[in-house]
Amino acid sequence: MNIMERYDVIFHELDLNVERTSTYISGSVTTLAKSKVFKLDTFMFQLHASLILDSVLGAKNQKLNFVRLTDVALVLLDSSYALDQFLQVKIYYHGTPPSGASAAIGNGFSNKASPTYANQITWSLSQPYSAYEWWPCKQSLQDKIDSVFISVTTDSTNKVGANGLLKSITSRPNGKSTYRWETRYKMNYYLVMVTVGQYTEYRAYAKPKQIADSILIQHYIYSNPKAYTNNVNSINATVPLLELFSDLYGLYPFYKEKYGHVMAPFSGGMEHQTMTSLGVMDFGIVAHELAHQWFGDNVTCATWKDIWLNEGFATYSEYLAAKYLTAASNTTTVLNSMFNDAKKSDGNVYVTDTTNVNRIFSSDITYNKGGSAIRVLHYLLGDSLFFKVCRQYQTQNANGNASTFDMNQLVNQLSGKNYNYFFSQWIYGNGIPSYTVKWNQIGSNFILAVEQSNTADPSNLFQLPLPFLIKSTAGDTTIYVQQGEAKNMYNFNIGRTINSIVFDNDNWILKYASLSKDATLSGIEDLFTNNGIRIQPNPASANVYVSGNNLLHAQVSLYDIQGRLCLSTILNGNGTLECSNLNRGVYIAIVKSCDGLVHKQKLVLE
Repeated sequence: MNIMERYDVIFHELDLNVERTSTYISGSVTTLAKSKVFKLDTFMFQLHASLILDSVLGAKNQKLNFVRLTDVALVLLDSSYALDQFLQVKIYYHGTPPSGASAAIGNGFSNKASPTYANQITWSLSQPYSAYEWWPCKQSLQDKIDSVFISVTTDSTNKVGANGLLKSITSRPNGKSTYRWETRYKMNYYLVMVTVGQYTEYRAYAKPKQIADSILIQHYIYSNPKAYTNNVNSINATVPLLELFSDLYGLYPFYKEKYGHVMAPFSGGMEHQTMTSLGVMDFGIVAHELAHQWFGDNVTCATWKDIWLNEGFATYSEYLAAKYLTAASNTTTVLNSMFNDAKKSDGNVYVTDTTNVNRIFSSDITYNKGGSAIRVLHYLLGDSLFFKVCRQYQTQNANGNASTFDMNQLVNQLSGKNYNYFFSQWIYGNGIPSYTVKWNQIGSNFILAVEQSNTADPSNLFQLPLPFLIKSTAGDTTIYVQQGEAKNMYNFNIGRTINSIVFDNDNWILKYASLSKDATLSGIEDLFTNNGIRIQPNPASANVYVSGNNLLHAQVSLYDIQGRLCLSTILNGNGTLECSNLNRGVYIAIVKSCDGLVHKQKLVLE
């Protein structure tokens, strides 16, 4: 067992000194932990080698001996701690964090001036493995911290954004102030955050229907007035978005504290628990990061292999936000953008190489293919069951973690059906389906031929009910065909003339597709050929020639698609069929030799 897995983190108190002018950081982190073993005499934590470890104190402020091993430190505790016994260490450190751009977006701790608004900001962004770049911690997804207090002392012209509720602002000597934030919700290590800069605070209140009280929405916007006026629509969208997601997924998980935004000059957003950091502020990214408060913060992926549960649901939530809160044209744009980006790269949604940060956070695969796969699941389950799954996922995994397997089991449980195939094909499998669809109508018979392929993995053919909208002057109707093979042929008796058909009219399925009418399509495939018998040309404009073995005294018959006999003759060897007097269309040619061999073939006269 890794030494860090021998204890459970209960509480952190960060007491830091940070300015907006550089990434230099100093201070202390107090950790309260509980032993998970019968004898714990060594405490291990992570801290990047760029930072200097000054000292480590025990619960009684006594100095503890430690050994530094590059990016980790081993502390000899003052005694051996028994199972479930609490221990406390206080770590003092200082220095300049590294700048190796190892985080999902940039560094674990960064400083930069906004190129648009000129505000200089210092901010943290720890996902997935960069928390240790700016504070001593245990980077384990499975060990959520029960509560975190964050105090930051800085120049009085600054404001400090962090997790939870702002409890106090205390004046200090030399023009300094200390901001104290506290959160008492369980939180993962990579969601702990601080941001320092010159901000103007704007407040609003959301009122989800599940509670009588309101929820504080707290925005830290650059002090440059243009930052607010340029982004006011996105800022104001936060309230209806929080109320919408509370309806869809269950009450906002951290309603007793707040939700908010703090601006920082990076490209994207980061769903820090209760206070998202935003470098770009538009409706889509505000929706995406807010959805993470449910999918990612309240319920965190069990491993980085399961990151699609965070990013896929947040990406699909952008579409849902557009659907419920914006115009239909924008909704179509958002959906098409997700599908188009998902097609840019091949790969499994489920991550196999978690050492590759770029792969973990692949926009094409993790975000957009993940979101597209979730849309397929939504289609398969329907609205009521899909959102029931979303809400149950939140409640049964609240303040904890969930894996792909957990989601699979939940879908099976609530649906009463086996959806293992969906996860096998869309999450663990590679590629997306490509469909070639042809159709024809002969009398009242509607023929549909569907071919499926998957260039990324030909063995991974997708099992889906495919929807087709049938349009006619007598009205429109939707039919569904179950496609799971490379080729499928379907026949329907439709008593009206079809004008056109539309494949997947509501754009549920991520796919490549072509659709065309084929006048040669009859719904009957060649069954078998005996002794090399051939009927050619095919298609034909007039007569056809029948050739092959055993044709002496062979009977040749032509039937139309309704099964009516249209021509019958006896051959004495190879010969010609006189077809010029027959109507143009599709026929079934049947050749019976004198020794009982039968050949069946579709013949098209045009």
